[in-house]
Amino acid sequence: MAHLLRTTLLLAISSLSFTSLPGCAGTGDGPPPIEASEAALIGEWQVEELDGQPLVASSEVALTFGLEGAFTGDSGVNRLRASYSFEGGTLQVSEVMATRMAGPPELMEQEARLMSALAQARGVEVSGDHRLRLLDAEGEVLAVARAGPAPR
Repeated sequence: MAHLLRTTLLLAISSLSFTSLPGCAGTGDGPPPIEASEAALIGEWQVEELDGQPLVASSEVALTFGLEGAFTGDSGVNRLRASYSFEGGTLQVSEVMATRMAGPPELMEQEARLMSALAQARGVEVSGDHRLRLLDAEGEVLAVARAGPAPR
């Protein structure tokens, strides 16, 4: 009986230890994060979700994190430009400049959610399934994107 109790306790402690390590606890939304570095962030990303909601049908939203802190994007209506820094695991996107074109109300609302997500983004997760998750300061997912250019 004592042996069974000791084994159960050891298993419980070891599982708590692994889930408390950064990057070891999965979210259930795919493979666990494999990297949270600027090198993993650099590239073109196609946004699939904003605030847990899929994009408006037939819309394409792209984010590109370039070298030396250059950020560009396409909201589906307007082109975006900013700078970013990624230091100590914290992402900071400068105020985003955008062209001033108008679009359908649903795309303009989606663009507003994208701009809000970029302003609030403080963390990044890049997972083995080539998904980027932008996180707020509390670790809540603001946006999910997949690696690569938009299909043409």
